Amino acid sequence: MNRPEACLGCGLCVTVCPVEMVGGHAIVSFLAGREGAYSVWLCTSCWRCQEICPGGVDIYGLMMEQRRREPAPDGYRQAFKNVLTCGYALCVGPEVNEVRTAWGLEPIRLVPTDRLRILLGEVGSYE
Repeated sequence: MNRPEACLGCGLCVTVCPVEMVGGHAIVSFLAGREGAYSVWLCTSCWRCQEICPGGVDIYGLMMEQRRREPAPDGYRQAFKNVLTCGYALCVGPEVNEVRTAWGLEPIRLVPTDRLRILLGEVGSYE
């Protein structure tokens, strides 16, 4: 993928990216001309990069375009399967409150799986 012509290489997108702030490298590193590995799968879809871009680059669109070209990492596929199965990216049950209590945390109220499936709608299975 080439940098779009409207990209000024100013790096403002990198300065506002939450992924970049914690040491990850999302596609904004690529747009800013930084070398090294980056992953469009790390994008949080916050749009901060696009909002600050003085060149008006459709950074989010570029990231989604790249996502369509490469397979999702295994962890993402498993998280999606979990959402379809139990309603959460990490399948947790009432036992989570035992752990939270042991750590001095307030218990949480989990949304029943059947309600989550209604919210998700009929999305079918993911292979």
